[in-house]
Amino acid sequence: MVATSGVTVVMDPVTLRRVPQTARVLVSHAHSDHTRGFGHKGLKQSTVETRDIHTALNTHRISNFAAIDLNRKVSIDDVEIRALNAGHMLGSAQFLVHTPATSILYTGDINCVDTLTTKAAEPHRCDVLVIEATYGSPIYRFPSRETIYAGVVEWAVEMIKQGCIPCLHVYAAGKAQEMVRLFNVYTHLPVVVNPRLDGVNEAYRKSGHSLNWLASNSPDGREVLEKDPCVYITTPGDKRSIGRKAARAFATGWALSLRGRNAVFPLSSHADFEQLVSFIKACQPEEVYIFTGFAEELGRTVKSELGLDARAVPTMNQRKLFEDY
Repeated sequence: MVATSGVTVVMDPVTLRRVPQTARVLVSHAHSDHTRGFGHKGLKQSTVETRDIHTALNTHRISNFAAIDLNRKVSIDDVEIRALNAGHMLGSAQFLVHTPATSILYTGDINCVDTLTTKAAEPHRCDVLVIEATYGSPIYRFPSRETIYAGVVEWAVEMIKQGCIPCLHVYAAGKAQEMVRLFNVYTHLPVVVNPRLDGVNEAYRKSGHSLNWLASNSPDGREVLEKDPCVYITTPGDKRSIGRKAARAFATGWALSLRGRNAVFPLSSHADFEQLVSFIKACQPEEVYIFTGFAEELGRTVKSELGLDARAVPTMNQRKLFEDY
């Protein structure tokens, strides 16, 4: 929360109990652990893409909404807000807030490398940095995107050779669309998706992303699943039968600390440990507040290696592999 004499701005509230009705609520992206603010009775702001994805997943209209565009400044009395690309998923935003006394950068969830559907988040100079630490432990150092992409495709092709349908379990918003695009670009395989992904895919297509897919509840989708080599992309908790033998895999940054019978690929839409440290250093903040994940561990590194005042703040629990967005 940022408050001056005339303005209160709240970013990604985890509860609305203490949010004044006159406050302006900013929502960084459409994953459900960040969208509680859309239930606020006062003014809500996010990118149009974030609103569209949230609506596709929740089928209810957001009232009292005003879009905020990336890289455009919004002035409210003596406060200036600028939304910046966060690289996490379509429409995801960091918020840089300038007041007469200070500048504050709230990252939301960030990703610091380019993907098939997003551009990397860029650091910005600020006095106070509020940053996530989902993978803020040194054990989380992700391979290159290209290496992971190659591994996913090779696994899928091998499963098809064995007479199986490769079934990838991923978050419905963001990761699923990256997987659809991966198979569109690097293979000629038809991509069939769980119907829950359909509306999110349409939001990506509306924003200019070239995605080709079939919903599993459509006549064409059912026929492909029954007869043709294809890839099936679905949500983490989906255990339904898809008509033929399924070979299941999961794509998540938690793969680096998971063991099990299914294939796992360390594909994350978050920054890893080294990227987080580099991002913090580039922002040149005087104070760093760290939320979620390995906040304490990242804070110790920031203090020891960068010499910055860093502290963990209590916040939401980050969602894990088998939870759906």
